[in-house]
Amino acid sequence: MAAVSVFFLLAGVVSIVRTAELRNMNGLYEIANPNHCAGSAFSTDFSEKNAEYFDVYSPPITTRYGEVFWTYLPPVSLPDDIVKRFANKTMAIIGTEVDQVFVTKDGDVSVPITWAYNHHYVTTMTGSRSKVVRADPKDYLNPPYSTLYTHTDTFVSEDFVEEGDPPEIADIPKSQHFMENNGGEFRKSFHGYPTGYIQAIYSPDTFHYSVMQIDTHNRDHPGPDFVAGPLPKASQAPPNASYSGLLECPCTDRIKKDIHTVYSVLTKGGCEIAVQNASECFAAARSIGTPANATTQAVSDKSLPSGCSVVRSPEDVVAKVMFNAETHGTSCGGGSLYTGQASVLNKVTMQLDLNSHSNEAKITLTGPDGVWFGVGINAQAMSDLPYAIIVNGSGEVMERKLADHDPGKQIATSVTILSNTVVKGVRTIVLNRTMKGVTADHYTFSPAVESSLPFISAVGSGPAFAYHKFKGAATLSLTALDGATCVCNAGIQGSINGIPFHKDCWDEPKGDLVRQKNPTCWVDTYVGGLRCCHHGWILLDQDQNPWENQTDEYHMKFRFWFQEYNPEEPKHENLVRIFWETEVWSTEYDIPIKQPDVMPEDALHEIQSHWKVGDMLHDCDPGSAFDCTGPRTNKTGINLIYAGGHCHAPSCYTMELWNADNGQLLCRHDPIYGNGTEIFNEDGYLALPPCLWGSKEEGLTEPIFLSFDTNLMSIKRNNNTYGHYGEMALWQMRAVLV
Repeated sequence: MAAVSVFFLLAGVVSIVRTAELRNMNGLYEIANPNHCAGSAFSTDFSEKNAEYFDVYSPPITTRYGEVFWTYLPPVSLPDDIVKRFANKTMAIIGTEVDQVFVTKDGDVSVPITWAYNHHYVTTMTGSRSKVVRADPKDYLNPPYSTLYTHTDTFVSEDFVEEGDPPEIADIPKSQHFMENNGGEFRKSFHGYPTGYIQAIYSPDTFHYSVMQIDTHNRDHPGPDFVAGPLPKASQAPPNASYSGLLECPCTDRIKKDIHTVYSVLTKGGCEIAVQNASECFAAARSIGTPANATTQAVSDKSLPSGCSVVRSPEDVVAKVMFNAETHGTSCGGGSLYTGQASVLNKVTMQLDLNSHSNEAKITLTGPDGVWFGVGINAQAMSDLPYAIIVNGSGEVMERKLADHDPGKQIATSVTILSNTVVKGVRTIVLNRTMKGVTADHYTFSPAVESSLPFISAVGSGPAFAYHKFKGAATLSLTALDGATCVCNAGIQGSINGIPFHKDCWDEPKGDLVRQKNPTCWVDTYVGGLRCCHHGWILLDQDQNPWENQTDEYHMKFRFWFQEYNPEEPKHENLVRIFWETEVWSTEYDIPIKQPDVMPEDALHEIQSHWKVGDMLHDCDPGSAFDCTGPRTNKTGINLIYAGGHCHAPSCYTMELWNADNGQLLCRHDPIYGNGTEIFNEDGYLALPPCLWGSKEEGLTEPIFLSFDTNLMSIKRNNNTYGHYGEMALWQMRAVLV
């Protein structure tokens, strides 16, 4: 049997040489749950699995000390003979190995993890029936898309079929994702499957990388032991630590935060968080779009709502902004006429005038003449599947129900055009319809319930509705024309180095971070992690600039072990990817330092998450996108085959996955920490043996069946002798629907 191994790297193109010798790139591995009652131990030696391999190198990664490298790299073609061999055929990938290497004339040299810390990688293999395109992350929150994300860019793989493709390839994935055990644990964590289980891909030809690396290489200390270079004041690493505090992404004094309070309107009830004083009230009213000529007044009046409100009547030419110090005032609302206006990117403006008494809605849209523009109502992204009004370049109007990054479908016309004018290249179109939608696909305006109305807008590059040229989002605040509209404190928002801050921390029972008030969830308490770790940023204070002109250049190296795909018995079974975050869906969290009275042996921080198996499944066809797990028709659950965790050195202690219905421990990760200076055994850095299920003959426990309704629980523990930023607790799993 032959293997494919790489010996030469020219401009990112892989040259290949066939050899007779097969061997693991990184040596042998361990798994977390061997079957001790089996007659033999599970082998992690890919050379014993009747497989071949080929290697792929990333384009060069070049960094200076303290620099973050986190970007989508140019794609790399697979070896020519591999592409030709599997053209219009299916490859069966049984496992991968990963390393970071200097490419030298004498061969590859592994880069110590103490020099270049792999925070995580997200990689995708595509084929002749898939493509990778740049996208807005808000539009790709759900399958059927795979994502290669950074903080500033999201790239997605879109799978497709062509006319004449044989029907038997319909269920074969056209792209595959590789991101299990994909952080600092990547080199000595096993990325393979039991016999017969694979990642299938049709006609593969290209590999795509998004990697996040942090340069921690002390240029003044050649090693082999580790000595940290200069660290910023925000680093939480203790003196003489075996790791660099840079790998936790501290927010240094180079980081500029903008923190401000945002306000919303309410036309029924009272504010959950009230505006506190008159000056705040008057400024808040301006921020929600109250006309600049509105009058202001501070009063103490039981006949008005307490706190801040905008009061007007249809006869009033000028709105009145009132701050009422009386704490026992009336409720907000009471009217039937509402108005509001907002713009997106100064390109599209929407004004709403609603009459709940007559059930009439007047919608005024302005946008550029000659090209299409439109709005999607009650949405922040296309993934919200909104009702939309589209105006083409000549002023014709259609209504649509948008899909996830898809034009969706045209729906019945419910609007009447009252006027359609163009002045100096700007089209203004006034529409009328009922407030209540004529079908479930038409949005129903409910100003007494939804007085702060988010909407998306887009502008095309031509007159016909097609892919947008510009897009954005805004919130329209509705105020009552015949009643009092309360202005409420909607909380803190902000940005880090000009990038808007948003965290989606879920509360119990799904997650613990909100209850624990974890600092990662809010911009005003955020002090370290991914939001302070963008591509090209330097994780040092402004007065620190060592080794400015000394860079390291290396490559990520992937070895793919594969077989010829066998659709017959005993056939290969493609594994679908299922995923969960214990820190739902923050992606990271902080480990607070232990209290002084806690003994060192008890210094553990814990978070939990609770969810169902069905929460991880996406019913789209696995042949259309990698994250699709397939329809559940005639299926009752999954067989779990692979469970790999993702957590960071130096504080990861245990990760546990439980069947919460019967108390069965499904998988437990006990990290294996290095204790030396040699490659793959660097002191304080870890490997995470995954859990595998297969046949007893192979040394494994039989696959675990979990129904779609099975309740799961994750428990993640970290040593918190010291504090840590940006920790993760991800479950990256593979399964078969049964």
